[in-house]
Amino acid sequence: MNLRSLFDNRVVVPLHEHYRVAGALCSVSTNSEVILAAARNSFTSVVQPPVAADARMQLWVDPSARTAQAWPHAHFRGLDHLVFAAFDAENTVLVDLRERRAVGRLSPAMAADGAYLSRVVFPTLFGIFTYSIPVTPLHCACLERGGRALLLTGPSGSGKSTLALALAQNGFGYLSDEWTYFSWQTGRLQAWSLPTPLKLLPSSAEHFPQLAHMQPEISQNGELAYEIEPQIAFGVRRSACAEPDWLILLERQDTPSFTISRLSPAELAAEFEDDAEFFASHGFSQGRDLLVKTVEGLGRIACWRLRYGGKPALVARALCEFVGDWFDHGRPRAAIQGFVD
Repeated sequence: MNLRSLFDNRVVVPLHEHYRVAGALCSVSTNSEVILAAARNSFTSVVQPPVAADARMQLWVDPSARTAQAWPHAHFRGLDHLVFAAFDAENTVLVDLRERRAVGRLSPAMAADGAYLSRVVFPTLFGIFTYSIPVTPLHCACLERGGRALLLTGPSGSGKSTLALALAQNGFGYLSDEWTYFSWQTGRLQAWSLPTPLKLLPSSAEHFPQLAHMQPEISQNGELAYEIEPQIAFGVRRSACAEPDWLILLERQDTPSFTISRLSPAELAAEFEDDAEFFASHGFSQGRDLLVKTVEGLGRIACWRLRYGGKPALVARALCEFVGDWFDHGRPRAAIQGFVD
């Protein structure tokens, strides 16, 4: 079979499985058992899907392709409803957002690299699909406690990743440090993770001694960072899904102190206005409507604004005390403040 024939819906691809991903149903069709093995390590298998898939991936391994590791940074181009993803010259995928279908050609070497498929290829393709399937990605970190989620949002540089790791070291389950995926299940909002690594900037080494023997590398977005598996490097618990219960907007400051105060639904909505505008300006009206619904849902949980500075470990302990007290005893304080030395 050649790549052109993959675009023909009448063609039967020999291997086919379904998976649950962030609440959505995805299918993977391929001629390679190793690709299915990587998909099983990345997603939750569904033996008998109850409905048609929300998104379909058809990934064909071409034995004539000769490229091998190390893989360059992926490149993307979009035109209307089509997105072209190039992982290198011989590993490319075309995503049709109208058809919710991805068709790609991979080399045997990339197909055999299960870690790269799980960390980069599958999350990248799923992220592209979220423009047209019932899943909303939001730029926030997510921790879990007792099946309930604590979300950390804020602009780049506000400390989401370092604080997420520090909270995970204080007993929270780690879901994500950068992107969290939301879907509605039987009328309830759920937060989900994908199997992507934790990314920490080089400055994080001063707060986490476990990084001393590691070297930061250029990440997929061209940024120098540590990309690590937190459960391996730090021994923290990793979680897959939780129901949002708290949301904290981070505002970093130089002074080693913290102040937590209530955040209104209108203030929360303003934080995601640019995301809603992006969906609307690119013609994804359904995605925009779902994003607005998701943010409105988050506005109904306990939302706070945290202005803080100081060591992440100390801030995390103070935050654990606040969240734990509110969680365990139901004390809806108006605000708390203190110093982190």
